[in-house]
This record gives sequence, structure tokens and C-alpha cells, in this order.
Amino acid sequence: MTAAQYWTYEAMEDRLEKWQRDYPELLSLESLGKSRMGRTIWAVVISSPVSMAAFRPAMLIDANIHAGEVAGNAAAMQWIGGLLENYRLAPAVTRLLDSRCIYVIPRIAVDGAEEYLTTPRRMRSSPHLYPYSDVLPGWILDDVDHNGHILSIRLPREDGAFAVDETEPRLMRRRRPGEFGGQYYHVFPEGRVSYTDHHARDFPQRHFRLSVPYGMDFNRNFPVRWAGEDQEKGAGPFPLSEPEIYALANFVVNHPNIAAYAALHTSGGVILRQPSIGPDTSMNLADRLLFTRVANEGAQVSGYFAKSNFETFHNGHEGVLMPGAADDWMYDHQGILSFTVEMWDLPRHAGARGYAEHGVRGLMKLIDSEREEDWRKIMAFVDQKVGVDGIFPWTPFYHPDLGPVEIGGIDPKFVIQNPPLAFLEEECERVGRFLTILGLSTAELDLPSLTVEKKGKNIYRIAALVTNRGFLPTSSTQKGGTMKRNQGLVARLDGTYHMVSGESPQYLGHLNGYGSVDQGEPPESSQIQIEWVVEADPGSTLLVSVSTPKGGEVRSRIVLEK
Repeated sequence: MTAAQYWTYEAMEDRLEKWQRDYPELLSLESLGKSRMGRTIWAVVISSPVSMAAFRPAMLIDANIHAGEVAGNAAAMQWIGGLLENYRLAPAVTRLLDSRCIYVIPRIAVDGAEEYLTTPRRMRSSPHLYPYSDVLPGWILDDVDHNGHILSIRLPREDGAFAVDETEPRLMRRRRPGEFGGQYYHVFPEGRVSYTDHHARDFPQRHFRLSVPYGMDFNRNFPVRWAGEDQEKGAGPFPLSEPEIYALANFVVNHPNIAAYAALHTSGGVILRQPSIGPDTSMNLADRLLFTRVANEGAQVSGYFAKSNFETFHNGHEGVLMPGAADDWMYDHQGILSFTVEMWDLPRHAGARGYAEHGVRGLMKLIDSEREEDWRKIMAFVDQKVGVDGIFPWTPFYHPDLGPVEIGGIDPKFVIQNPPLAFLEEECERVGRFLTILGLSTAELDLPSLTVEKKGKNIYRIAALVTNRGFLPTSSTQKGGTMKRNQGLVARLDGTYHMVSGESPQYLGHLNGYGSVDQGEPPESSQIQIEWVVEADPGSTLLVSVSTPKGGEVRSRIVLEK
């Protein structure tokens, strides 16, 4: 199997097309639409055979919704390759493809990721100007020393907020309250001043403000608790305003068989689950247990932490936590069991403290010396495991706007935000193990018993026992079971007959999975008995079928006794 790698758009598209040629029975490609710059956003459909995909319970994986989080794309591509190459070899993969459908959107921010991978630039999602139609005057990120990286600048100033760490001279520590008498610096991202015709060249001394010309955040553009730009940076002018996000939402709505979802992000080393709106008690108990059990199992196989969005990111100061996020929309509006996987935990690798373990509130409680201790550990780890490409020494540079400065720091792209290439394979494998378990957790209809009893001349009683042998309910979640668009089981009897008793179709509601059954509880909620009494000619063939979008379809033919 090909080693994990970071994919440019062209290389990714070439590989997807090659897979489609090499595995035509297992994989097909579907275009979601075009990006702002005209690139196709691809969805990969995998099942055995792929022609049955729409009739099976599905999971959706998307990645790289944020331009710089390219490790998510690498993990998605690596998992696809592993599924194809290990089909008929690995039991879990074989069962997954034989019984479920997999949808993978390996890259959403196709324009932004290309900029990220092929230039020094960094942006949240998209390289189009937002929220303003012009680049406002101010400080904009740029590779001013042309070394291929946008690092950090340290500017010596008496009012500087940072000082050189006494133990690790490459580390800039915060200046202590009341500290004086040393050499102090301002430390900020490498860049330059953007001027307009109406601003003089002394702009830095008069108005030194960060200008973010590419401020769109795709993961704040979904129609769930959406907040405008004034309340949430990057939200967009209205929900689903971005063609990439509209295409994703449209895909989900048009594929009602999606029963599980995972979004691949960086960084943190954590599997994030619902709820986002409050503590675990803010969601219904049944869904809380489903989310928790799946996330905890994912933590066991991946080595990541498993926590709720609220537990991890709530700091007590936000109004609405992460409004307009994809995983919240998937659960709150579609009823889908949804997760966000934050790959790569640099602090944990270094033996330092990170938000995945301690939460944002826990990190806020750290004192300065504890933060400095953690950064020393991180820098020592980078020295040992990454080498000279991981940390750039502070190097003198004459800045055209600022005069003498120094430029240096840790590589923000492939040390902090994404794993160095030497660690990428391991991270992809961690994520892949969780994704396989998530897919196998979806509902799965079964028809373990189907009997035909002759009751009289040309009169037959047909009885079928339908069960859900999957972990999740056929509605994916309890919340999903309350949504009109999540149709429950439909049983049909097709053929030539006269109905004496019963109905076809029969609407049966939803079935729980084994994940909702407690010890000592009979399995009545995960199975249902169906009966028909018909009048038909002996020797007739009838077809019994039971289906529900998120649980798949089972069918069986019966021949009536002569």
C-alpha cells in the first residue's frame, strides 16, 4: 500500500480516477459541484458491489473543510486505499463493504488547500476575499524573507510583551507583570503592511492592526444556530452561502441512507462528539449513551481522547459555542450520529499539556511557568523527532516596514497544524481504525425467520421476523427518529395475490439496535413481527421486502405450496 502523503489537487484527482478504473465494482465517483475557482468537489462511493450503495446504510466522511488541515485529506485518502486493497483480506473491511455504503469527500476546501500546499500562504478555508471585497489596510501575513514559510517576527521594543526564555533561547516567553530592565519584543506572524492610496508609509506607527483578507470559515456556514459575521468570524453572509458547503449539504439531503458522519480535522488528537450546546445532560439520555459508547470505542482503537464539543471547547465566555458547525447540523437537523476527529496531538507527543486532555478551560488555568515548561518540551521533541526543518532559528532581517527584526519559530504548517511526514502514516492508521468501527456500528436489517403456512384452499399465512442486528437504531439516533424525513421500516409483499388480512406496504416505525438494549431487557425494541394472509394460486412466487434508508433493505422470495 502506498505510504501516506499530502496530496495536491491534481495528484488526488488522478488517484481517485485510477481507483475508479482499477476497482469498478467497488468504487465510483460523484461530483458534488464546483468550488469558487471551478475545481470539482468529489465524493467517493464505496460498496460491494457499488451498484447497491444507495440501498445500504451509509456513513459519510469528509475532510479538509479548513484549508490548512490537509492531514484530514491524507487520512481520508489512506483509508479509501486501505478499504480497496484489504477487501476480501481483512474481515472487518470485507464485512463493511459487503453490508454498508461508504461516502468519502476527501477534500472540501479544494481551492484553499491548494494554496496551502503550493505556496507559503495560510487561510481558514477559501482564498476569496471575505468579509470585505478589498484587502483592508493593516498587517497581512506574507513570506517577506522568501524562504517558503510564514513564520514569526520578533520586533525589539521597550513596550514588548515577550522576552527570551532563560532556559530555551529560541522560546519567547510572556513578560511578567511588573517586569522591567530587560530586552523585550513584540512577537507576531511574519508579514507586511498593506497600504492603500489614502494611507502614508508611516502606517505601522499610526495603526498597527491585523488584516485578514481571507476570513471565510466553511465550518461556520451551516444552517444550525448560525450567527452572522459580527458574532462569529467567518460565518459568511448567510447560511450555505459558500458553493462548497451548499454542495455538501445538498449531498447529505439527497442521500437519506447516511446514518453516521465523521469530519476529519486537525489538530488535537481527540474524537469530539455531541453535545455542543451544553453539558451531557442537555441531550436525551439514549443518544448520550450511543455517542459516548461509539466515541469511547474509537478512543480505544485510535489512542485519541474522546470528549464532547462542549466539554472540550466551552470556556464560559462564548455566547453560542461554534455556531454553524457541520457536526451540529448533521445531528440537530438530520438526526445523524456525528463526530469530529481532530488529528495530531503535538503537545501529547512531547509530554506537554494539550486542550484534548485538559479542555480549553483547563489550559486557561495554567500559569506562565507551566506554559513555558510545556513549550520547552515541545521544542525538545521537535528537535529530536523532526530535526532542523522543524524549528527555524531567529534570523536577522531588514523589514521594509519595520526595520531590523528577526524571523523564526516552529514550522506552523507541518509541525503544529499537521503532523510531520514521518508521523503522518501513524495518524492515518489511528483515524482509519475508528472510521471502520463507526461504519460497522450503523443499523443493519435482517430477516432471520420467514414462514409460509397453508391455511386452506389457496389461503396462505406469511409471517416474517425483522430484526436490526446493528449497534445503532434504524433512525441512527433517537433524535433522528423524531424527524419526518427519517422514514421508518416499510414492509412490502409483491406478486400476484389477493390480500385477505394485512397491508402492503406496512409502515412499521424504527427499530433499536443492540446498542440500546440493556442487560436483562428482552430485545422487543430491536425486532418486529409482520404477518399477511393472502389468497393466491399454489406455486405462485411472492417477494417479501423490508427497507428503511438508514438500515438498508432485506428481501426474500417465497414459493407458495401447491
